[in-house]
Parts: sequence; C-alpha cells; structure tokens
Amino acid sequence: MPEAPVDDPGLLAGAATTLRLIIGWAFTALALLNLAMGLDSFAYGLFHGVLLLAGLTLLGLQRVGRRPGRTAWVAGAAVAVLGLVISTLPQSQVNCCSSEYGVRHGFPFTMWARDPGGWHADGARIAVALLFWALIGMLVLIAVARLTPSRPSSAAPGRPSSAAPGRPSSAATAPPSKAGNHAEERGTRTADDENVRGLP
Repeated sequence: MPEAPVDDPGLLAGAATTLRLIIGWAFTALALLNLAMGLDSFAYGLFHGVLLLAGLTLLGLQRVGRRPGRTAWVAGAAVAVLGLVISTLPQSQVNCCSSEYGVRHGFPFTMWARDPGGWHADGARIAVALLFWALIGMLVLIAVARLTPSRPSSAAPGRPSSAAPGRPSSAATAPPSKAGNHAEERGTRTADDENVRGLP
C-alpha cells in the first residue's frame, strides 16, 4: 500500500489554507470597493484600511515563515481585548452612526448610544467593531511573531560535539588501558623466550 508523502499537508491543512485565501480575497475586495466609492469619515477610512491590510496579510501569510509563540499570542489578544474595552467605555466623539443620540460609545463606529429615553445597542455595528479589533490583534500577533527571535534548536543526534576546534576529544587523549599494557608485555616476553630457545 503506497504511503502518503512526507510533505503532504493533509485534508485539514488544505481546507484551512483554502478558507484563509477566500477570507483574504473577500476582505481585500470589499475594502478596495468601499474605498473606491469614497471616504465618508475618518472612522470609515480607518476601518477599511485595516480590512485591506488584514486581507493582504492573510493572502501572504505563508511568507511570514514563523509560527507565533506565546509572546505573540499574548500581545495580539491583549491589544484586541484592551482596544475594544478602552474604546467602548468612554464617551465617543465619532461622527459616524447614531448621531441623533446625545451619548455614544464605541470605535470606530458607535456600538452603544443613550438618550433621555434609554440605551440603544446596534448589533451590526457591534459585530463590525469586534471584527475591527480582532483584525488589529491579528496584525499585532503576526508582527510580534515576525520580530521575535526564534529559539535556538537543540543539537540533533549525530551532530559533532561542541568541543573547541583543534582540541582533541577526551576519548582520543585517554591513556591506554592496563589490560592493553599487560597484553603487550606478555607478547614481548613470549617473543624473547622463543628467540632464546632457538639459540644453538
């Protein structure tokens, strides 16, 4: 039965790559289309700029060449969560969305708004804000993974030892064993005895 090649990524890896490319192309096309139609506000342009950058990053993710470590995951998650919380709690002054409400919260778009009649939550803009900060966190994660130096790999079996060049190893400089010395002495004595007995 033929075996699968070693470099075969497998079904799950192939599906993940296909999904990543689809999402990357979708983000890139949507951002370019909306930006080509004009900029309504700073928040609108910022969101689609991040969307475009994230789409291009997903399309070229294989060129990053390094898996993110623990530091990269922590940095990306911290930026995403803290950015969402810090931008939501204080009162927002963005010009986009829910302008009829006196108090607005959220960035880049208004997620929560309040007037004398009570609070108002916009589910679509909450989803957009979550996507925005998730993409910011992803970009930070990839950047930290790219900039973090890789750990040196341990020496594999079969590699030469780490002894200084030009210095003989301990095995080469070890004195001969006592058993070898005794064997040489016995051999020398036997040869001498045979020579003596062979004399006339």
